[in-house]
Amino acid sequence: MKIIKQISTIGLGDILGSGVALLFWFYLASIIDPAEYGHIHYMISIGTILSTFTLLGTGNTLIVYIAKNKDVVIALLNFSLIVGGVILITSLLFNFFSIGLLVFGIIIFMYGMSRDLAKKDFKKYSINIILQKVSTVGLAFVGLHFFGIEGVIYGIAISYFVYFRYIIQDVKDTKLSYNQLIINFNEIKKNKNFIFTNYFFVITQHITTQADKLLIVPILGVAILGNYSLAIQIVTILTILPSIIFKFILPYNIEGKISKTLKKYTILLSFVFVFLGVVISPILIPIFFEKYTGVVEMIQIMSFSAIPITINQFYFAGFLSKENGKIPLIGGIISSSIMLSGIIFLGNIFEERGIAITHLLSFSSLTFFYYFSQRKY
Repeated sequence: MKIIKQISTIGLGDILGSGVALLFWFYLASIIDPAEYGHIHYMISIGTILSTFTLLGTGNTLIVYIAKNKDVVIALLNFSLIVGGVILITSLLFNFFSIGLLVFGIIIFMYGMSRDLAKKDFKKYSINIILQKVSTVGLAFVGLHFFGIEGVIYGIAISYFVYFRYIIQDVKDTKLSYNQLIINFNEIKKNKNFIFTNYFFVITQHITTQADKLLIVPILGVAILGNYSLAIQIVTILTILPSIIFKFILPYNIEGKISKTLKKYTILLSFVFVFLGVVISPILIPIFFEKYTGVVEMIQIMSFSAIPITINQFYFAGFLSKENGKIPLIGGIISSSIMLSGIIFLGNIFEERGIAITHLLSFSSLTFFYYFSQRKY
């Protein structure tokens, strides 16, 4: 009963927060054309990938280390803030400030979210997530009205600052001196194996989920990226449950307290979501998104990705709880390679259909790799 209550607490924040955000994205897709929609997601992908390189203390690493009360947490946070600050100043000088602000916002958001989950403060997590998503919608609407498409990026970036109070609380006693930097460096060095394998894994993971958008634009154009981005939003809905479960199980997996029944029923539910994606999308999409031709078939194919994505979350949580970043890193490289090569070859031949098939193949290959790796090790 306690498990259901805690998952529901996380789920409340994720479902309400994501629901508000997804409604905004769907509304935005209905009032602008696919090319403009694709351009917004293109800019977000640039900011997300840049933030990945600054976040040496990735969300998953932070959850593990905060849960274990390791001193390296502050060292990782300071590193990310320094690099993020450099990117922010550089973006101001070279006229891409919206992306620089987005990068810095993501750093703040990842730390705050990780902190709530690691401390098992699921109620506070839900409140903060809902507040952030509602802020995203309000600020993005204001930004769109005053600054056009780029204003949406400003709105998203500023909404992430809802967690800024955590940054102030945790670094207020830290003095950035030469000696402190040496201490930070030594803390990172002591934990380098797990930190860097997980860091490079997240880079490959974001190459799979973000660099595909950057690659689609020069090959197929922003209009097809708009269709693909809308399909991704639908897949996000279909995989929101495993996302919630993952956030719940990671801090508990460290203590070895995860129920096999929970895993089984979550995976079985993913089949239900696939069915919904395949059957309902041809009915609803033409009604609400008539400009997005070709997106229905993409959604039907990509809906099947919900199954491997769900399974991958459980494997990934297990590897992380043991501070084993090597297997996820190798799996991420395999998955990213399939995603990028598939977009180049299948995308060129079959366009939207080829991109959708590539998406499914990428996550399925990761599932097979995790399965055989777990059996071996």
